[in-house]
Amino acid sequence: MVLIYLLVLLQTLLMLVIFCVGIITIYFAFNSGFMRNAPPVPSSGKVKRAMLKNVAQLLEKRKNQTVMDLGSGWGTLLLPLAQQFPQHKFIGIEYGWVPYLVSKFRARKMRNIEFYRQNFFNADISKADIIFLFLLSHLMKKISTKCQTEAKKSILLYVNRFPIPDMEPKKECSLGSKYDTYYIYKVNKNLENKKSDD
Repeated sequence: MVLIYLLVLLQTLLMLVIFCVGIITIYFAFNSGFMRNAPPVPSSGKVKRAMLKNVAQLLEKRKNQTVMDLGSGWGTLLLPLAQQFPQHKFIGIEYGWVPYLVSKFRARKMRNIEFYRQNFFNADISKADIIFLFLLSHLMKKISTKCQTEAKKSILLYVNRFPIPDMEPKKECSLGSKYDTYYIYKVNKNLENKKSDD
């Protein structure tokens, strides 16, 4: 009898654990930005490598740069750059609890990178020199307006896959398909957006 009671108790505890995990998963799903802004979708490997190489070439030439990722997800763009360029500053903005915590943990020993759990529409971008964007198409117009309005200096936008409406890119980089394409935009502090060499 005692063994039967123990088995029933273990089964009940297991069901309780499964239930709690389900509730926590649903909670994070609704509070991670998945239902509100943009889910944490990683960049394709091809695009990520190309953007990292391009930005790395800029950072080698520049001093005291601040690189931001609005919707930084798991930190796969900022973390390798921060490790490669300790002299520059890197800031990731992520609303989802899980990718935010993973990013914070991965960056725990690095002094030149910070991750903040925040809605990227409320983030302070005034100090940014370079900004990564990989948002759903219906959000691009709103975020571009934010960048053009709040920029305190000329900034470069590296936009993955979805172009910014009504704004001409400085460069379009196609790596084989529309899903492997990124765009580089320059936003000047005088709010004029035009092609220019950096």
